[in-house]
Amino acid sequence: MALMNDRNTLQLTRGQIGQVGILLGSLGLIFAASSFLMNGFSTLTIVVLLVSVIGFGLWAVFLPDEFRAVLTGRQMRHSTAAILSTAILIGIVVAMYIIVQRANIVGDMTIDERFTLSAPSMELMDAVQRNSRDIQITAFYNAQEIEYREVDDQYFQLFEEASNGRLHVVYVDPDEQPALAAAYANALENGIYTFASFIEDDGTLSNTVPVPITGYHEQEISQRLAVLLAAGQFTVYFETGLDTLDPIANQQQGMSVLNNIMRQNGLITNAISLAELAASNSNIPTDASALIIAQPRRQMTAGEVAVLDEYLQRGGSVFIAADALLTDDLFMATDSVFNTYMWDHYGLRMSDMIVVDPASSGESQLSILSAQVFTNNDIGQNINIENQPDTAVQFHIARAIEVNDTPPVPNGRVIMSSPQSWGERDWNSLFQQNQFTFDSSQGDVRDQFTTVAWAYNEDTTSKVVLVGDGDFLTNGRVQSPQGNATLFLDSIGWMTGFTEKVEFEPRSYNATPLVFVGGQMLDTIAFFTIVVMPGSLLLIALAIWLRRSRQ
Repeated sequence: MALMNDRNTLQLTRGQIGQVGILLGSLGLIFAASSFLMNGFSTLTIVVLLVSVIGFGLWAVFLPDEFRAVLTGRQMRHSTAAILSTAILIGIVVAMYIIVQRANIVGDMTIDERFTLSAPSMELMDAVQRNSRDIQITAFYNAQEIEYREVDDQYFQLFEEASNGRLHVVYVDPDEQPALAAAYANALENGIYTFASFIEDDGTLSNTVPVPITGYHEQEISQRLAVLLAAGQFTVYFETGLDTLDPIANQQQGMSVLNNIMRQNGLITNAISLAELAASNSNIPTDASALIIAQPRRQMTAGEVAVLDEYLQRGGSVFIAADALLTDDLFMATDSVFNTYMWDHYGLRMSDMIVVDPASSGESQLSILSAQVFTNNDIGQNINIENQPDTAVQFHIARAIEVNDTPPVPNGRVIMSSPQSWGERDWNSLFQQNQFTFDSSQGDVRDQFTTVAWAYNEDTTSKVVLVGDGDFLTNGRVQSPQGNATLFLDSIGWMTGFTEKVEFEPRSYNATPLVFVGGQMLDTIAFFTIVVMPGSLLLIALAIWLRRSRQ
């Protein structure tokens, strides 16, 4: 029993010290196991484990018979058994909670199944499983962004579960791992913090694509995974022999912005010269998904047209941006070989008129906007979206396109000017003196003009997109407005089939559940319910026992 000395201080017996040792050892073991499962062999794990060892050491020293009885299976004293069994029960519950939490078990308890992947997303995950390489999602969050990580993680888990182990999520704190974050610095500065990559056999990452997340988690993750899976399947060639826009030039008049966007989205881009192919009697490579002829500054020769015709006859696709230039060697001039070819084969040709539109234009009546857009095709669906002015297209000195209404193959219009526009034929006054007025005596025509058109040969599967301007493709204009880039990229998507690979509309939700509890909060709740509360009762019971033992 506890003894009282003359100064009324508490003196513990050997048995009481031994039972305190049991308590310390048991609680220390619980906390050590919990810390190990959550953080591995951290400093906290080692310290708590040492406390547990000291506690059990006190038990063995001060109650050797009882300690020996536990090891040999003989009956323990009731008080010690209660303490030890309670501690073991708490330890089992804690361990089971952590194991289940780490097992990434996913369930959807919502009535509208908002946390169940849609059918298109599940089809995509089937493709992920069939792919020869695993996929890693790398997501960057610092200590202040844990709440966002918890929200995103619930969606990442859905894709992880659906991939059957083929998709892995890795979280990186850019403050703690700045060297790793440096490789993604440009994207991180622009607010993109999630990336998808293939995992190669040596563990390195390849074909990394950004995954912008703005709230539509499932749709955005699915589409970018589809882009990753399509990476390397499509090759687009830039024609460079006609003095066209330079796809790698960073200057205002270069085309590097669009080239980089295509590469970032998994398309392979290369340069090619029709003149060199014609001179060597060669053909456009068979891997060419599309050919881009951007703002050529001379006419095509008969030999170059023959090379392009051979490519189109075997199902090729070509994007043509035929600009208005004051030159005697105008590309697709009204009587040129290639202009005649396009009319005979696709029902499209360039006219000799520059479109002036006082009703739908930007800084001048020559900077015409997309007044009318036909959305019954893949090219125009994302242009002139209601209440989104930046989705418009703006051309600077655009030529009018003639469309044959009884064409040899299916064709159609994408963008037209307003009914108040007219076609200017006096190019000399326009370019040299910046003067343009409607004059019917000079052949000017008031009409609504086509500035973007398409054609599709169902027999050969060849596709053509013809645009009456090339300036909108340049670095200085392609993103102002954003519709300029949309027109080009959606055209490439339609011609190559890339759009069919990545475009679908899985069901998505812009909001998290009304009551969302993150993983950290769940851990806190679990800690208090399965450790603190039972542990407190255990301490209270010990205090009561000690008090009674003093009496």
